[in-house]
Amino acid sequence: MTLIETVTLSGPAARVWELLVTEGGALRLAPGLAVGADGRGTLRIVLDGHSLTYRGYARQHVEEAGKHLTWTLSGKEVRGPGRAHAEIRARFRDSAEGTTSLRLTVLVEGRGRLADIAPDELDRVVHSALGRFRRAIAKELEAAAPASPAAQSPPRPDWAPEPAVSAARPAARVEIVPPTRSSRRRVLPAGVALGSLAAGFLALLVWRSRRRR
Repeated sequence: MTLIETVTLSGPAARVWELLVTEGGALRLAPGLAVGADGRGTLRIVLDGHSLTYRGYARQHVEEAGKHLTWTLSGKEVRGPGRAHAEIRARFRDSAEGTTSLRLTVLVEGRGRLADIAPDELDRVVHSALGRFRRAIAKELEAAAPASPAAQSPPRPDWAPEPAVSAARPAARVEIVPPTRSSRRRVLPAGVALGSLAAGFLALLVWRSRRRR
């Protein structure tokens, strides 16, 4: 199946390219797609009322910096022998009034449950995914847009006193790291050592109480 769609996004093409390509927003904002740092992950779609999950990889190939690239998605069904492969070719072009014209050419093929879906249903699913993708991009661009001059705080006059400096400490940055195999192996000995220490302390108390008698 091949589908071609052009969407208009706010902001210049350079900014849209930065969000989707340089910052990895395309793989992060794609609906149903969960990709790790190595490009491997899962894609969940709903076909004909049934949820279908693929496990595989996602890749990004820059054909012409700032203008043209291809995203490749390929995976195998988690619960079945089927496979799916998709290519999304994107062209970025500055449009009128500071907007971006993003032309997407989507090619989808597969076997297994994907091949059993009627073409009309598959077309509807791809159109729905593209619509959600476009809205996610627009929301991200809107959130990152600079505030208008009216919304910015007015300049402080020369006679105004300096603002008070808060004594509160800045909020700490917390990094969540998944446990590694080595850290999992260290959990059991530490727990055993703690239990042994508690048991030894309890035995010492019992021994002292008997000696006093």
